[in-house]
Amino acid sequence: MHKPRSQHSPVKLLVPVMALVSLAAITPVQAILAGGECASPADSPANRIDIRGAASPFNAIGSLSISAGGVSYLGSATAIARNWILTAGHNLDLNDSGSPTAGLSINFNLPGFGTFSATSFYTCPGFTGFANPSNQRDLGLIYLSTPLPTGINYPDLSGNLQTGSTVTLAGFGRSGYGSYGYTTLATLTDRRIGYNVIDSFQTNDLGGGFPAVFFYDFDSPDTTGQVGGSLGNNLESIIGPGDSGGPLLVADGTGYDLVGVNTFIAGYGGLFGDTGGGIVVAPYVNWIDQTMAQVVPEPSILGLCLLALPICLFQNFIRLGRFGPPPSGRPVRK
Repeated sequence: MHKPRSQHSPVKLLVPVMALVSLAAITPVQAILAGGECASPADSPANRIDIRGAASPFNAIGSLSISAGGVSYLGSATAIARNWILTAGHNLDLNDSGSPTAGLSINFNLPGFGTFSATSFYTCPGFTGFANPSNQRDLGLIYLSTPLPTGINYPDLSGNLQTGSTVTLAGFGRSGYGSYGYTTLATLTDRRIGYNVIDSFQTNDLGGGFPAVFFYDFDSPDTTGQVGGSLGNNLESIIGPGDSGGPLLVADGTGYDLVGVNTFIAGYGGLFGDTGGGIVVAPYVNWIDQTMAQVVPEPSILGLCLLALPICLFQNFIRLGRFGPPPSGRPVRK
């Protein structure tokens, strides 16, 4: 495979839905690309669409409709619990400050299940904004006000990612052909699937020596069968505009492990030879768990009433003398 072009600045994978043409110069990208249009096996952007909806093994992966300051964007994300989704930090931080943008509004659109509104946003500690100056720790958590329904295949976060791992890419961004780039727009409904192989890692820039960023490249189908070559014209892919925040998955025999989050590309706009990459999830699982543990869903009114009922009964029993201090020396049941 081609060496990752680390000398190129990574391109942000956040795709503006509004004013797409006028913002094209900054090329915020996200998409699952098809192979070559004339190569074999035959491939196309339509062939990459996952049409199974709620029945898909990838049914935890949805699109994000993002708005703030009068501008709208589109991204991708993965549900990891009934009230939580994981995405790229820059999907929440539209001004590259490292923190969620004030006035942010996000809906999570999950094919076959519906649309769910977000109420709280969290960016990973140490995230400084996209490539401002580092593209590391570009992770974000989103809390949904309404729990997701049953039947979702939540991925495991404990998987292992290493050089040579075959990975699955998924997202709702732009697509096209590796032979000449993007030909479609990003949407809220078309979940596309592609595959690649991890080439290398970048270690954490704050110390610790652990792999923090992954890289892979988009190999031409004429390298299929060669060492480090393409997985095949109808398999090999790279992300594009709108795929930011989508997952990097590794099959574990029973499902998929979410081992990374796609956040950037470097190259020439979805062409063979471009490089993609993102954030390795494993070093940040503790942050994810701690953040989720700190936010407890508000109980429903019915739940509050049911919770209050035994308290009221207990108070009445005390008034009636049914309960009192235990006899001396007798243990209290808890």
